[in-house]
Amino acid sequence: MARDLRLYWWGQTASTVGSLFTAIALPVVAVVHLDASPGQISLISAASTLPALLFGLPAGVLADRIARPRRALVLLDALSALAIAVVAAGVAAGLVSIPWLIALALVSGSVSVVTEVVYFLHLNQVVESGELTRARARLQSGQLGAGLVGRLVAGPAIVAFGTATALAIDAVSYLLSAAALLAMRPVPPLDRTPAGGPSSFLRDALAGGRILFDNRFYRALLILLAVPVVAGAGTGALGGIYLLHTLHVPTGVYGLVGMATGLLGLLGSTLAGRILAPHRDARRIIVLCYVATSCFALLYPAAGGPLPLAMVVAGLGMGIPSLFGAVANIALSPVLVAETSEEALGRVSATLHVYSGGLGLLGALAGGLLGDLLGIRPAIWTLSAADVLAVLLTAPLALRAIRDAPFRPEPDAGPAEPAAVGAQ
Repeated sequence: MARDLRLYWWGQTASTVGSLFTAIALPVVAVVHLDASPGQISLISAASTLPALLFGLPAGVLADRIARPRRALVLLDALSALAIAVVAAGVAAGLVSIPWLIALALVSGSVSVVTEVVYFLHLNQVVESGELTRARARLQSGQLGAGLVGRLVAGPAIVAFGTATALAIDAVSYLLSAAALLAMRPVPPLDRTPAGGPSSFLRDALAGGRILFDNRFYRALLILLAVPVVAGAGTGALGGIYLLHTLHVPTGVYGLVGMATGLLGLLGSTLAGRILAPHRDARRIIVLCYVATSCFALLYPAAGGPLPLAMVVAGLGMGIPSLFGAVANIALSPVLVAETSEEALGRVSATLHVYSGGLGLLGALAGGLLGDLLGIRPAIWTLSAADVLAVLLTAPLALRAIRDAPFRPEPDAGPAEPAAVGAQ
């Protein structure tokens, strides 16, 4: 299994590098080449979250009925490669427009919905019992390290070779990810019950919501995350305009602002393996990390002054929250596995994505509206301040739910193998 995890690591890492090229290239296309307004930018961002709202619950049911998750991931990688290659060709031909970018966001968001709910099912097939947290930390460390490489080279590559080349690199990276999945050893299919009729499908689709509602910590977590998800989506939607126009960051070094995100996120992934010891309650760590993430995000709208200083402060405003977010993301894995049966894991994950997707859609549209009404920086300040206030008010609720519920640590399978050095 160690060989398969290394292959999975390489495939995910390659895909992450490519995704960073697209993440940096698309704002350049929208803001610099197409002169998109905050409202148009928010529509592109909203399009990427809309599929989670529309298809999340059906995707969860399908995931819990998929006997071979790896095959599904290969098909999803191929679809992503095709969609990005089409847009790259449109950019090269000078045909691309805002609707093209919205369409790509819709396709990418739809693929992401299914990928996220299938991810844990496949990872559980690859790793041994009790090794999920360590494996998740290794994969996330690789993805964040790859993000550093992507941010370092994407900006200069866009300046030298153009945005179409950057998008083409991402398309190739998805093919490399699919190749890594195909090279892994076969695993037995999951034992799935036969699919029922439409009524059974609807009942299964709503099961994830019932599980979340019946679990006191899950209920508190949903309340805690409500405003932060909205604020994060709104801030993210305005990020390209904020950096390129408000702070006047040159296109060639635009990606470097996010270097702190990769560096500190990588540090967070490394620390997570130590912090998330078997005797520690991962739920408490999740709550504390979300509080820290919201508070340190206030650095982002505070960026200003000389360009180097502004880039550093903006980078820290993204990077320090990334550190705590990386720990929280890894901590969520054992919580989901401990609090949810394997048969319902896909549906619970999908319901969480639907919830986040709905809030993200609202946040993206709110960010565009606030940007048009207040201006870019005041809009980000408003979203960030609301985030901090909401988290400080709701975190005690989540901590109280944790105190009143028993702690169930991830089962330990014995001594761990040495971790190899180095999400999509």
